Amino acid sequence: MTVLASETRPILQVVASFTCKPIECSLLRALANAGVEAELGFTQYAQVSEYMLGGAADSDRIVGTLVILRVEDWLRAGLKAEGASNFRQQAREHLRVELDDFASQLASLSKRGKPVWFLACPSTGWIAEAHKLATLCQMYTNLLIARARDIPGVKLLNWPGALEGELEDRGADRLGWIPFTQRAFDQLGEFAGAEVASGLLRQEVPQVSDRSDSAVDLAAYLVGLKVRVGLLPADNRNRAHVDRTLRTAATFSLSGEKMDIRDAEIDAMLESGGCMVITVADRLSDHGPSGVVTFRSQGDALIIESMALSCAVMGKEVEYAVVSALARIASDRKLANLVFEYEPTARNHPTLTFLQSIAHLESGTRYVLPTGVAESLVSKASVSAGAWSVDLDSQFMGHR
Repeated sequence: MTVLASETRPILQVVASFTCKPIECSLLRALANAGVEAELGFTQYAQVSEYMLGGAADSDRIVGTLVILRVEDWLRAGLKAEGASNFRQQAREHLRVELDDFASQLASLSKRGKPVWFLACPSTGWIAEAHKLATLCQMYTNLLIARARDIPGVKLLNWPGALEGELEDRGADRLGWIPFTQRAFDQLGEFAGAEVASGLLRQEVPQVSDRSDSAVDLAAYLVGLKVRVGLLPADNRNRAHVDRTLRTAATFSLSGEKMDIRDAEIDAMLESGGCMVITVADRLSDHGPSGVVTFRSQGDALIIESMALSCAVMGKEVEYAVVSALARIASDRKLANLVFEYEPTARNHPTLTFLQSIAHLESGTRYVLPTGVAESLVSKASVSAGAWSVDLDSQFMGHR
């Protein structure tokens, strides 16, 4: 059996515009059957751009990337409500902008010297069906395939036409971004695994990736994205968002999902004067309410009790913008430190990585960021400091 790394098992990174975890078992089996020992890494759909432009923490172990895209997923973030009157009119322009951005990101990924496989899926899911956009999505899928074909280092995989059985699950697609049945995922994994394994076994020693170019590409993308972050007082009007975010946010959350949080605790947060709703918009979409922060003043510190963001805005450096705003609040109140109360869970390790990039561990799981150096540390840790704008409600300023 061929082993592609001597000391640590290599990683094939799977990047998809939808939840692709169900492909894992069949993809691993196909790789193993072809004589390739590898692990799989999965990039969340909200972090596709960040990965393709900036890489991943385990980039030295990544031997290649499988990119799976469904064009209609580009429309999901801009979908305010099913049947929105102007949605179809906006779709064409949105797809055009997304196609240009994605083609640039794919070209950036291919420059790292590691093989890239690209599979475009048909857009026949619930969005395309509900808004009668299948023909439009197919046109942009064809345009994207044509663009990808001209990118050196990208291997195009044709959609397998011999898939058998029930393929689509529109209910799971709508609720969980899972467009296919398990049987369809199993067949896709077998197909893609054989193609990837063949390429890995034939490849020569890859070139050394140019990480500086990746960082520049990601920074330029974030500048062009024009992210706008709003921090508004939470009250009964947005109580449902606060409740839902604290219960369900898992990947970026100081305390992970809090499914057992009580209504009385939510009420206390809203009445405390230290609860903010995070809104996010960019040149592509208005994401609306996308996170929650709760804090209190204690001694010489601003204690951050909760901080959670939805997956849809991850990769846009919203967390850095929020910390910058919190530092402004702490400075205005003449507080020396920001203190983040982190509780590790099975899924919120990305939050820990973020905290370690800007703060130091004081004791237990308390991470401290001195107010006076917060801006400089945020600038150092972020890819494109200042590319975002922040609108901080005046209610949070002027306290003593």
